[in-house]
Amino acid sequence: MHLRRVSALTTVLALALTLGLTACATKVVGSPVAAAGGSSSEKTTSGKPSSTKTSRKSSAAEAPATTGTAGTQKPTGDVKITTKKKTEGYEDCDLLTPEEVATAIGASKSGEKGCVQSTEDPFAVVLFMVTFAEYEGEARTIEVGGNTAYEVKEKSGDCTVLVMLTDDPDEITPAFQATVTPIDEFEPCAIALKLATKGFEKIPNA
Repeated sequence: MHLRRVSALTTVLALALTLGLTACATKVVGSPVAAAGGSSSEKTTSGKPSSTKTSRKSSAAEAPATTGTAGTQKPTGDVKITTKKKTEGYEDCDLLTPEEVATAIGASKSGEKGCVQSTEDPFAVVLFMVTFAEYEGEARTIEVGGNTAYEVKEKSGDCTVLVMLTDDPDEITPAFQATVTPIDEFEPCAIALKLATKGFEKIPNA
């Protein structure tokens, strides 16, 4: 492994875990928003990132993503939910196995299981979890499994796909998030969509 790749991989993993320490402290009120790069995760005492699944009141309607030049984007309008999914009662960090992640990327070597995984040949870091959605940058509204989803491609090269799980009016709509950070050069959005689709399918129906 080249030193540049080792350094880049270490930096991305450290960033993903560090960002997770402060993400859940942000209070989200209103409609769901999509998150890129793992900013919604938190680090548990075991060092394994986990998602936030606490119900909170929603005072605004969910909606398709809007775009802007800066700051956190908040969807406005209707969110289509064809299949409601459970938001608790399972370990979201176990939804995708290292083998499934490696297969989606086309990597020759997979990493350890958990919400943050890495692959080799090509080198990539993947983050996935059930989280309250928020994102920065521009989002493209798509569908996964009949539910509204958002594809967010960052200038850094990362790509996130968030799939809405429920339209329960008593809570902010949670989403399943899959973020792909390519260390080697490849198109991450197609991989993020594969992982988001696979994870969504494995979440129990509500």
